[in-house]
Amino acid sequence: MSANKEKNYNFIKGLNEYQKNDKVSALENYKKAYEVDKNNVVLLNEIAYLYVDLGNYEEAENYYKKALEVKPNDENSLKNLLQLLYLENKRTEMKKYIPMVIDRNSFVYNLNNFRVAILENDEDKVEKSLLKISSNDKFLEEYNENFYIDLTSVAGLSDNTIKYSNTIFEKAYRKYSSKNKNIVKIYANFLIEIKEYRKAEDILMKYIVNNENNLDEYALLKTLYTKENNKQKLENLKKILRNKM
Repeated sequence: MSANKEKNYNFIKGLNEYQKNDKVSALENYKKAYEVDKNNVVLLNEIAYLYVDLGNYEEAENYYKKALEVKPNDENSLKNLLQLLYLENKRTEMKKYIPMVIDRNSFVYNLNNFRVAILENDEDKVEKSLLKISSNDKFLEEYNENFYIDLTSVAGLSDNTIKYSNTIFEKAYRKYSSKNKNIVKIYANFLIEIKEYRKAEDILMKYIVNNENNLDEYALLKTLYTKENNKQKLENLKKILRNKM
């Protein structure tokens, strides 16, 4: 078997093992493929991703960094590495790699500056980062659920934070809500946090009317009515939920 065929065979075998949820076997096969082609950036990212999945962040970091040695400034490798560093609260490391992102208008660049600002609890930088993100629709190119969860976490920082976050959420809701239940829940939760109760109620009711799988949305409505102390709507909701059970 030629080296290239051997690499492809082990890579495909690894993919199949991963689909069967056998991550350890998948990793073994990816590594066999890697031994044949140590400069394959896609393969290096796949190995790193598997290590993240297995909870071995140190090894994952090593493989993302190897990918960047092979292809400096590779946006996908940088995106993956920065996501991992953020999970680990390694803001100093993040600051080292963010400047390697070539496109200063890219979502990857602005997202990670936003995340460093969160880790540093720097309200001014959070605002500036959100202004840049909200002014550019690049954040819509790929659905990033963790980003929207991060947005909710900074909801109460300032009026500007609320304004920019709301702009981002409105655009994301328009694009994803028909296909993605989670954006509805995250956006509604954000609206509840900033006391936009009627708007939150509207999007939750719209989802409930159009979808049978809606217990999570009913639970958020309960949270909403409890927070605004709306006893009448809370009582009506309890009756609806009793009938659903």
